[in-house]
Amino acid sequence: MKKILIADDHSLVRYGLKVALLNHFTDPQIDESWDGQTIMAQLKNNKYDLILLDLSMPDADTATILHWIKSFQPDAKVLVVSMNSEVIFGKRVLQMGAHGYIEKDASPEDLIKAVDTVLAGKKYMSADLADVIVNDTLNRKAVNPFDELTPREFQVAMYIIQDYTITQISELMQLQYTSVSTFRRRVFEKLNIPDRKALVQLAEAYKLS
Repeated sequence: MKKILIADDHSLVRYGLKVALLNHFTDPQIDESWDGQTIMAQLKNNKYDLILLDLSMPDADTATILHWIKSFQPDAKVLVVSMNSEVIFGKRVLQMGAHGYIEKDASPEDLIKAVDTVLAGKKYMSADLADVIVNDTLNRKAVNPFDELTPREFQVAMYIIQDYTITQISELMQLQYTSVSTFRRRVFEKLNIPDRKALVQLAEAYKLS
């Protein structure tokens, strides 16, 4: 029996994912989470084969949740299911430890293909994302300047774009205020921009916001 956790803050999305899984697996155990607190509780109390994870969850950032999973469920496979573009965000979450990435507008058949792939111990990505990763490797350079950022720096950049304060970011990422300030400074230095306004404009140019 497969034990699966669906972590998404939208009840309709959780319902749709659950229906697809129930149609595919025989009598699976499916639990649900909708924010950082409920994810942590489920990870402490249950052992999962698969975790379907939304990219944006209340009370915790993606990097923190992936760290929790590695700590409490090192054998669990993580498939990120997100409304954000796979080509832009997919490589980043794979670098942070996810086993696959699929967009929420994918077909149920593609979702099940992704689920079966990661449960088999393989990485799941679309052909478009695979092309991006191969081209980056062959060229040995990042076409997108945001690819120069570390996972932590990228996460901080995304929160700055959403107009979170440093205090709010430090709480979400469970980091010290000074650490977030350092990440913020590095983001501006690496992207060669002076302030948040320029960061937002750059993110819009590369379709990150």
